[in-house]
Amino acid sequence: MSQTLLHRVSIRPGHLDAWLATWPEQVRLREQHGFTHLQAYLQQQAEPKLTWLYRHDDAPAGEAALAADPDHVALRERAAPHVFGNLVVRPIRVELLADRPDQPGRTVCLRRYSIVGDWQQFLALWRRIVVVRERHGFRCLFAVADEPKDLFTWAFDFTGTWDDFAAVQRPYYHDPERVALRAVFDYMADYSLDPACRLGRVSG
Repeated sequence: MSQTLLHRVSIRPGHLDAWLATWPEQVRLREQHGFTHLQAYLQQQAEPKLTWLYRHDDAPAGEAALAADPDHVALRERAAPHVFGNLVVRPIRVELLADRPDQPGRTVCLRRYSIVGDWQQFLALWRRIVVVRERHGFRCLFAVADEPKDLFTWAFDFTGTWDDFAAVQRPYYHDPERVALRAVFDYMADYSLDPACRLGRVSG
């Protein structure tokens, strides 16, 4: 049965360029062992952090094949000095996965929520929020739920830079339809939002 996974790891400060040099090989080796690259994003505001979505028809078998591949072992050793030991790979449920090409002049916002209360009630509100965001020019890129860990991760992009974000959000938050959805905050114990750039199958 196909399973989508969320792969998160932090890159050490000052090591981003060296880590990026390993990225194409990371993607190639996963694809060689049956993984499908879906989307990947790199947060760079504080310490760089990778958020990578991929899929496999038999994820445990795919991971075992990777672990036995000498090329992957060598790649891990080469990448190890450039990352922290906080790698987390979790099975997740996909709520939204959009096939939208990069466009110049747009910035990605990556959001992570710690969810409390009823997941279905939260998702019902969030799905209505997506409609309002899209109407205000935000392109929703992906959304995934990790219910056992009460984590929800999603991303959208907008026209402008991160410095423009507050101004770009203002009309959206004043939309009466969005005002009516404020109850979504009842389901968010904590949240983070960061600018990110999209990583393709090769870096750059």
